[in-house]
Amino acid sequence: MSHLSRTLPLKRAAHVYLVRNANELLLVEEKMDDGSIFYGLPGGKALAGETFADAAVRQVRVETGLSVTDLNFISLLEGEFLSGTRNECYAMFSRFTAHFSGDLDPTDPEVVGVKWVPFEQVESLVRYGPPPECEERNPLIWLPTRDFIKGRARTYYPI
Repeated sequence: MSHLSRTLPLKRAAHVYLVRNANELLLVEEKMDDGSIFYGLPGGKALAGETFADAAVRQVRVETGLSVTDLNFISLLEGEFLSGTRNECYAMFSRFTAHFSGDLDPTDPEVVGVKWVPFEQVESLVRYGPPPECEERNPLIWLPTRDFIKGRARTYYPI
């Protein structure tokens, strides 16, 4: 089969950079299948027919309890992802900033905690590595966040 004739599943997700005091980023703590804790941005998969912005609002509410408004598009990470693994897909991951209100009160059963993390500590919480087909542990996922924290986010990140 040629590269051009393949059909990959499409994975669309939206995440939000929620910033407090100009130097703290809100991260969610989720339990992985192997029992380890994964730190990630609030947000997640977009449903069929759902816009990235609508997915971001819905997912942030479930994962954090916060309401978000005035979303501002920051970047899109797009391309073939996890090639050669059982989870290979064509990925479109959008990132936004937003105003937020409410109290931290996650209702997603996979979320075991929510915490404000100083920018300089965010990367120390990220775990890369096995299994290689795990998108959350792929360094490409974190490249836009690293750039955002350093104040140099690009609008487009090809995979």
